[in-house]
Amino acid sequence: MQILQAYWIPKAVDVPIVREQLIGSAYQLEYPVVTSEKIREITALIQQNRVDYLQRLTTGDIVNKIDQAIQKWLNPGYPLRIQAEALLPIITGYDPEMVRLELKKYMRTFRKKELLRFLDEEFDQAAMLDEFRPRKSGGLSRVYGPRSIFHVFSGNVPGVQIWSLIMGLLLKSANLGKTSTAEPLLPVLFTQSLAEVDPQLAETIAILPWKGGMTELEKAAVNSAEAVVVYGSENTVKAVRKIVPLSKTFITYGHKISLAIIGKEALRPDCFYETVHKFAEDISIYDQQSCLSPQAVLVEAGSAISPKQFAQLLAAELARYAQKRPRATLSDEETMSIQNLRHQTELEAIKNENIAIYASKQNTSWTVIYHHQPGFDGSPLNRFIHVFYSEKLETDLGKMQPFENYLQSCGLAVSPERLFPIAERLGELGMNRLTQVGKMNSAKPGWHHDGRFNLLDFVRFTDIERGLEDALERFDPDVE
Repeated sequence: MQILQAYWIPKAVDVPIVREQLIGSAYQLEYPVVTSEKIREITALIQQNRVDYLQRLTTGDIVNKIDQAIQKWLNPGYPLRIQAEALLPIITGYDPEMVRLELKKYMRTFRKKELLRFLDEEFDQAAMLDEFRPRKSGGLSRVYGPRSIFHVFSGNVPGVQIWSLIMGLLLKSANLGKTSTAEPLLPVLFTQSLAEVDPQLAETIAILPWKGGMTELEKAAVNSAEAVVVYGSENTVKAVRKIVPLSKTFITYGHKISLAIIGKEALRPDCFYETVHKFAEDISIYDQQSCLSPQAVLVEAGSAISPKQFAQLLAAELARYAQKRPRATLSDEETMSIQNLRHQTELEAIKNENIAIYASKQNTSWTVIYHHQPGFDGSPLNRFIHVFYSEKLETDLGKMQPFENYLQSCGLAVSPERLFPIAERLGELGMNRLTQVGKMNSAKPGWHHDGRFNLLDFVRFTDIERGLEDALERFDPDVE
């Protein structure tokens, strides 16, 4: 029986542990038994390690060390990658081949060149994280990240935790991450990679799992941090918000909805199948659990295939995809949610010829609901998609307005001359990421997540005004 740590703490800390065997596997996961006092002890230690080491590194040093860890993950024979590819499908239920492909693609987005681009997107000069640097308008500025960040991770999509940790390291912050029981392993394995590159860097990180709703533990973590970032449902966000003082930076990435818009140009005889195929992949990757995954699509009429035919072809493509990469096993609650909505739609379809349902027969592995009218709706996820008819896209985009507080990503397939008019309207509705169909789940680090900055939302600036520079010149002992 192989035993794996599902946590990471500095070496100087001792914690009692419990073990849990993964069902159907030869692995046991070790979990720490944590208390409020232990969380305070751990946070104090990683904060001190930050002062003693992380603060003294340049941003370039940190980028290089992260890149060295990422390069390990890009080697198919790397032991920790092999562990992740073996264990993540068992823990999450996702198809093993899907996990392998998506993990590889995701890790590539954190190579040195991508991190340098990301820093340049956020700051005029990344060196402002290291020292005071001249501003174009005169004077100098320096940027300071939080002394420590408490991350509340979600477990629906593997890898998001790594991006949050990397942001914390780039800001030279100590990082305490609370993992979800749905996926507690990947951030631990990544931190182990950092430890292989630089053990002192890894000593500024702690990864701890505990069940949500343990308020005393969460209060201890919140009170010990300077900033808090939460990924998860609206309920998770609300629960943590209640215990975060107004004096602390509080950043949330809560429930969002994504969709696709497909113009008649993308449904010509020479390209409609490719459009359908790519969109089926957007729906199927991680079973729509990511906020980047589409829950509905608006399809324009007037091309080689009608919107209804698009729905029928999409159903066939989802069926083929399910054969190749089956969906994860659902909870009883998730299955019931899909069955209830299917049943409700079937009853509506009897009375209304403008509604049709195409669904897997023996199970709930995929569902397509066709609406012969423009509109938008959310879905119960797990490869369940709404297809809406549109006579003209530009006219029908307003149907999304009731959802504008939740809109995030849009997969767009239209002719080039329609891009900017449609993009302008989507921007007004609150959409913050437009991408190509087939790449909806592949946002790059540095995109304006939920329409905001990333690092800039955490930092504070200190400015030295130009006038002060000039005034101090007269105190130079060697002034002319």
